[in-house]
Formats: sequence, C-alpha cells, structure tokens
Amino acid sequence: MRIGIDARLLIHRRGMGNFVYNLLMELAKLPGNEQYILYVDDRRAVEHAPRDSRFVVKLLSPKLYPLWEQISLPLAIKRDRLDALHCPANTAPLCLPKHLKLVLTIHDVMFLLPKTFLPQSPSLYQRIGRMYYRLVAPQAAKTATCIMTVSKHSMRDITDKLNVPNEKIRVIYESGNVQCCRLPDSSSVVDVKQRYAIDAQFIFALGALDPRKNTLGVLRSFTHLKKLTPLPIRLVVAGLSREAKNQFQTFVSEMGLDGQVILLGFITEQDLVALYHGADVFLYPSLYEGFGMPVLEAMVCGTPVITTSAGSIPEVAGDATLFVDPKNPEEIAHAILQIISDTELRNRMIGKGLEQAKQFSWAKTAKQMLEIYRMSVKQ
Repeated sequence: MRIGIDARLLIHRRGMGNFVYNLLMELAKLPGNEQYILYVDDRRAVEHAPRDSRFVVKLLSPKLYPLWEQISLPLAIKRDRLDALHCPANTAPLCLPKHLKLVLTIHDVMFLLPKTFLPQSPSLYQRIGRMYYRLVAPQAAKTATCIMTVSKHSMRDITDKLNVPNEKIRVIYESGNVQCCRLPDSSSVVDVKQRYAIDAQFIFALGALDPRKNTLGVLRSFTHLKKLTPLPIRLVVAGLSREAKNQFQTFVSEMGLDGQVILLGFITEQDLVALYHGADVFLYPSLYEGFGMPVLEAMVCGTPVITTSAGSIPEVAGDATLFVDPKNPEEIAHAILQIISDTELRNRMIGKGLEQAKQFSWAKTAKQMLEIYRMSVKQ
C-alpha cells in the first residue's frame, strides 16, 4: 500500500507541525509493509523525516501554499500512483484521482467561526490563511473517505459547520511533546532562568498575536496579580513573533512592568521543556482550542495549569486544572494566587495532572491512524 502524506509542516514544531512530526516518528516504529511518500516544500524536511526505507521524501515546488497544494501535489500524486493520501492540516487538493482514498485531518473549524465569537487576527498571513481554509476545507471534507479529528468537541463542530455525517469522522487524540516526559536535571532549569534573566518564581505562558491565544488577557491578569501580592513573581511569555513582542512590550511598559514581564520569541524545544518544569504555574486562557496540546505538556512536566473550558480543553484537562473565565483577568489573577499560596492544592493538581496525561500517547495516535489508512483503502 502506497500512502502519501502532506508533510510540509514537518519542520514547523508547533501545533499541527508537532502532530505531523510525532505521527511520522511513531508510524516508523510500527510493523507493516506500507510505503510512505512524504511530500514537502523545504529541503530541510529530509533531516527530520524517519530514518526508514519505507519513508521517501519528495520535494515539490513552488512553496506558495495554495499552488503547492492544488497544483504540485495532485500532479505528484498521479505520478506516484498512491492508494491513499493523508492531508493533516485541515485542507486538501480539490482535484484528485477517483480511485484515491483521501484521509483528511481537521483539527478544528476555527476558520469558520464568526468574528463576533473569535476576533480577526491582526496578522495578514493568518487572515489570508483563514480565507483559504474557508474556501477549501468544506469541499475537501465532502470528498474525503475519512475525516480524522482530535477531540469530540471538534467532531461536533465539524458535523455542525461542515454538514459531515458522524460515521465519516473518527476522533483520535493527540499527545504532547515527548521531551516533556524527560525530567531535565536541575541545572538545565537554572541555566534557562539565567539566560532569560528570570530572577524569581515565575508564571509561564505561550503567546501569539492571534486573539484566540488571549495573550493580552494573560498580561492583564498579571497586572491584577501584582496588586494582590507583594511576592517577586515574574511572567514569562514565549513563542512570540517579532511583531507580537513589539506590540505586547508597549503594553508592558505602559503598565510599568518592565523587568517583571519577560517576552520571548520562538525558543528551542529544550528551553521550552525547562521552562515548563521550572514554572510555578502554566497559564493558558485560550478562547478556543481544537485540542490544547500545551495544557497536556505542562501536566506531563508536573506543573499546575490554569486554563479555560473553551473548545476541547476539558477533554484534555479532565479535573486536573483550574478553569477560569478567559475574559476575566481578576479571576485569573486570583486563581494564580491560589496555586502559589496553597501548597496542598498545588501538590494535588500536580498529581492529578500526571495521572490525566497518562491517557495520551503518540504511539496510540499512530496505531489508530494506520488502522484508518488500511480501512480507507479497503473501502
């Protein structure tokens, strides 16, 4: 069986890129005689692909996403005589051979939500991407043999927004960064704190310009926290683009929080894990999530999590986190204070988080995906 996989995101180790990378690594560990053709748009992807003769990487151009997906990819599929194609990032080519079985992963339908529910991103790239999703995803969903999604919440949204019957959809949970399971030695946490000038206990968050990530809400909650306690607490926000750092730094300076809020760009996997482990609280007040991988990663690292009931997060978090209203900075600040001042609560949350995280693994994800590939080809 020849299975093609859109692996463009293999080198982008965030969100859907993490899904693609970990799926491929675990598929390579499973027995079978399937051949995988990985289609990419960047030569660097070869270095990240599984070292397995069953996996062949093919570079397609141009890099412009719509042209790559709608023209270059279909031509390559025809040449390679695939049995199935897996498109793991919400969209797929609209013109495919009739015999080909399309497995489509739709992580969420955020791109179909009204602006009144989810504000438009200030990023032009994200706005154009959202328009492309709105045009292509509904048609791709109709032609797909099987749709895989990452939560029951997303399944309900797909059924509702894309008018797809439930029997066509399979829920397969993702997992977190496997590096999070490996407790770094204390020196790595000390080192990362020194390099980023974190001179006290700290709250950790992941940010973005995308309003869905609610980074401004994180900053506002910290300003309220500083009014509630004299403790020398820092806020560390990582994953910010240069544009995002500049925008949020303006707010930090206006609030008189220079030196107390540390805004970081895209950091290495090792630094991310060390910050998860070193933080007193992981704060993730997202407005909407298809899965909520960072919540799971923080729990694996033994860090108490404050998050929201938005989207699928309750499926991931269970009863191991504190849930807050993402639009209420005062409530978030009180939740942070509650965790850092109540040792018993903190230890209880750590224990529950570690237990909850055991339910998720990339090995399980890959095994279920391989079953979908085989089942789709037989249909």
